[in-house]
Formats: sequence, C-alpha cells, structure tokens
Amino acid sequence: MSATPGQAACDLQSVADAVWRRCRDADFAGSDPYDGLKSRLLAPLFDRSRLLRLAVIQGVKRSPIDLRPLLRIPRGRNPKALALLLLAGGALPRLVPAADRRRLADLLAGQASLPDGSPVFADRPAQPGQADRLIAAAPAAAGWGYDFPWQARAFEQPAHYPTVVCTSFVVDAFASVGHPAAGAVTRAAAGLVADYLHRGEDTTGVWYSYSPRDRTRVFNASLFAGKILARSAVTAIPDESARLRGEAIRVVDYVAARQRPDGSWFYGEADHWQWIDNFHTGFVLETIAGIAELIGEPARWDDTLARGLTYYRQHCFASDLTPYYYADRPLRLDSHTVAQSALTFLALARFDPALDAAARRVLEIGVARLYDPARRGFVHQRSRWLSHRAIHLRWSQAWMLRALATCLAHEEHSA
Repeated sequence: MSATPGQAACDLQSVADAVWRRCRDADFAGSDPYDGLKSRLLAPLFDRSRLLRLAVIQGVKRSPIDLRPLLRIPRGRNPKALALLLLAGGALPRLVPAADRRRLADLLAGQASLPDGSPVFADRPAQPGQADRLIAAAPAAAGWGYDFPWQARAFEQPAHYPTVVCTSFVVDAFASVGHPAAGAVTRAAAGLVADYLHRGEDTTGVWYSYSPRDRTRVFNASLFAGKILARSAVTAIPDESARLRGEAIRVVDYVAARQRPDGSWFYGEADHWQWIDNFHTGFVLETIAGIAELIGEPARWDDTLARGLTYYRQHCFASDLTPYYYADRPLRLDSHTVAQSALTFLALARFDPALDAAARRVLEIGVARLYDPARRGFVHQRSRWLSHRAIHLRWSQAWMLRALATCLAHEEHSA
C-alpha cells in the first residue's frame, strides 16, 4: 500500500475506535455464526435429532441472508467475545476505558460456570463488582462456555457449559488487565483442567479434552489447557509450581510430536479432523510460544515453531499476504482468520523482523475488504461468489478489535 506508516496507523486506530463504539453501544451483545440452536421458533424440535441440530447451525451460519430474525434467535453476550474485548483493552488501554474494562470483567464473572455447567452465581447476574465477588466465591473449579448450545460432529455442548478454549481466553483476559480477580480466575480454571477434563498420556506427552463432556484430542484445545496450567504455575507454591510447569511442558511435547513432516498440524487426531486451516494453526503456534514464555524458556520449542511458521507462511497465505481459510485453498476471506493471522505474526515476530510488517499488511487487507464503515463493523466472510455480510460480535468484531489493538500497541512500543 502507498500510505505512510503514520497514515496507516491513524487509519487502523480510527477503525478500532469505530468498532469499539459499536460494541459498547450494543452493550456487548450480538450474533454469532454458531448460534442457530438459540432459535425460539425451532427449539421444540431440537431434542429429536442430532442431524437437525447440525443442519440448523450450518444453515444459519452459511446463509447469505440473515435468518436470525425469522428464526427468532436473540442476541447474546458470548464470554469469548467479552474476553477478546477485554484483551483488546489490556493491549491498548486507551481504546477501552477503565470503566468499560471493569464492566467487561463483571459480565465475564457473572457467566462463570461450575464444571457441570451450572452457574457459579444464581441466574448468572451481571452486577457491578461481580468480578470481585468471584474472589470471595473462590470456586475450586470453574470455567466458561458459549452463551448458546451447539452441536459438533462428536459431541453436544449445552449453553454455558465450560470448554477449555473459552476458559483460556477468559484467564488471559483477566491477566492482561491486571484485574484483582485474575488469580482466582486462574486457580478455578486450573482446577477445571486438572480435575474435570479428560486426560491421556503416552511416551510423547499428555493431552486434555475439549470439555468435561468429551474425550476428543484437538491439538489447540490441549495447548489451551497447558497454557492455563503454565499460567497457574507462575503464582503457585514451589512444589505445585514445578508440577504444573512440568505438566504444561508435557502438553506441548505431545502436540509437537504430532507435527507433520512439512511443519503442519491437522486440527485433531480423529479421522474427520484431518484438515488444516489458518486460524487453528495460528492458535497452535501462538499458544506454544505463549507457554514457552510463561515457563521461562522462550526458546524451548524453537525448532517446532520455526518449522510450523515456515509452513504457515507458505501454505496459509497468498503471495500478497491475503490469508486463506484452509491451507492452499484461496476460497474466501474470513474476519477471524485475518485477526488470528496478524496475532500469530506478532507473537512470532522474533523469528523474522518482517513479521511486524506482515501483521500490519494482513490487517490492512482485512480493513479494505471486510470492513463496512457505515455499520462500523467487519463482515463475516467474502468469497469470489458469495458474501456473508452479518457482523458477528465474537467472530468478526471482537477478534478484529483484539488484533487491531495488539498491532497498534506493538507499533507504539517499537517506535
């Protein structure tokens, strides 16, 4: 692009400000690509068929026309979206005022769940000071899940049932803003991982399940469990810290042992998960790097990261750095993929100084092709033949806001 660095930074800041204002004006509620099972119209039918649940989720997600009003799907506050918005505030505090950071933390605390999916606080209230009340509640194990039920190929998740992926983002969000409840959140999440997730091991290391309801081996999910344990180890007493740190190392070792010869990872170990996409690859790379930093050995898995980064750059992007959704398949441009691409490049920038500029370039592409200034938001996806113009709170807005804030903060610190 021809814009000067100063102009580009100003443009990204203006977009971030507008997106933030839309999120705040909506009181942090919105739609999600996977919220089809919140349909009040079809709800009586969902208990009858797993295939129906899958069909409704995919139909709502893929329709170029927003079916939510017709199907009476209400807006919701997705805990991962709230966590991503709080992470944006942690990266760039001037973007998200202190009062709004407290509001986001309270909303998150109000949606905490016990391992069986029941609420930590009755009726999940969102009261001022709720995050501080989480300290007093001191649940031994708790987590966060999406505000809607959803059906995967292998298992079904009720609304608010805790998953390790969503929980990990909440832990990171509280830590990023230095909230007083960060310690309580981290300890409760570590309790969820250690005592309620399914765990397996072999000679290469350890894996953890996605949630207490399943036994799936999804690589990014195992790593998010490892990251929670690694963060918990930072403040634990010495003997416990050593145990947690060792467990986190074994999680990374397990995933590193499943890296393919070309440097890639499949999504998971099941036969129906033998595919590679951009943002889950980004999750793996960023989370391995994050665990290495938390355990104080930033170079421990450098060979794994270097090989993974080489694959990622060569197969998940066009020559102009337009990110692909699936490896080697330039089918569509997706807002979540744009955001995670930039975040991955920034997380691994020590491997190549050019990754800083690559992160900016990816975000500029996202703004140019996915941002709708009239609606102050990023559309879900665009492809050569079809566009999905819904502006989703989590998938579009929160992810892109976190990426924009992280990039702007990185540039300011590097100036």
